[in-house]
Amino acid sequence: MIGTFLFKIGSFGVPSMGACVFVGAILAVLLSWLLRKKSALDWNGEFVDAIITAVLLGFVGMKLLYWIVTPNAFRDAFSLGFFQGLLSLIMEGMVFYGGLIGGIIGIALVAKKKKKHFFEFTDLFAPCFCVAHAFGRIGCLLVGCCYGLATGETSQFGILTYGGTCAVHYADGATRLPVPLMESIFLLLLCVVLVLIFRNEKHLGTATGWYLTLYAIWRFVIEMFRGDAVRGKFGPLYTSQWISLLILLAGVAVLIYSRKLKKGAPFQVFREDDLTVPEPEKAAEEAAEEPEEPEEAIEEPEEATEEPAEEPAEEAEEPEEAEEPAEEPEGKA
Repeated sequence: MIGTFLFKIGSFGVPSMGACVFVGAILAVLLSWLLRKKSALDWNGEFVDAIITAVLLGFVGMKLLYWIVTPNAFRDAFSLGFFQGLLSLIMEGMVFYGGLIGGIIGIALVAKKKKKHFFEFTDLFAPCFCVAHAFGRIGCLLVGCCYGLATGETSQFGILTYGGTCAVHYADGATRLPVPLMESIFLLLLCVVLVLIFRNEKHLGTATGWYLTLYAIWRFVIEMFRGDAVRGKFGPLYTSQWISLLILLAGVAVLIYSRKLKKGAPFQVFREDDLTVPEPEKAAEEAAEEPEEPEEAIEEPEEATEEPAEEPAEEAEEPEEAEEPAEEPEGKA
């Protein structure tokens, strides 16, 4: 664990979480660019609009859900003063599921505006989400949030006891399970699986369904090994576990529904014909062949005039046969 800042020079410091989120966002955009040829979306237009909207509404969703599950956030923040408290509310504390829900709403709005199928966006976004989320969890590890159980603590339901293997030393002196690092590894593996599904699957929505299903299962299980119970608990389950159950049901429903959908044709900015330059000789031949159609239209009346011209010629030959009776009187003489 490094701390709030990666490094500091005087009063200036580079935030650990901010740096990790920035790197994750850049890699996610790069991955989407590499996968663009398998998508029916215009990457420069439709995809960029969707990602901007998803990021903005995702940020709002992360903050709203954090404030909901952490009601003391406002009291603790403003105890430091109004302006400092306002900055703390904006910059500190986020819940991933809130960001996921907000991002999905943003994508749905763009899909409706662009008149594209919702799953055209989410299938491409799914592996990109995993990359950005994985680096965000590395940021959690560095700053010490979303921490796991301490050595000797009993997990949820009293099923397992953490013995200290692969423990990470935190600032409070406790050795804890590195839950954020474990989730980062899982998310990167899930990203690889989703890329393979996105590239090879013929049914629209399949990558989205598997993303929701597999991550919901993982998140439900890994919540048992987290030690930050302050994030909220309702009945026997934590807030994120209840949401995971809903996400799991949604993922299964999407997988069933996706069997009825076929992927659209990949989007092409340019057609192959537009990218080929004809040779000068072929271009001249094509230019010469173009006016042939009007010439054929002019020749048609000539054929019509030639046929009636032959008939009078045949009629003119008929009187020649009448010359034979004129020779008979000479033979009689």
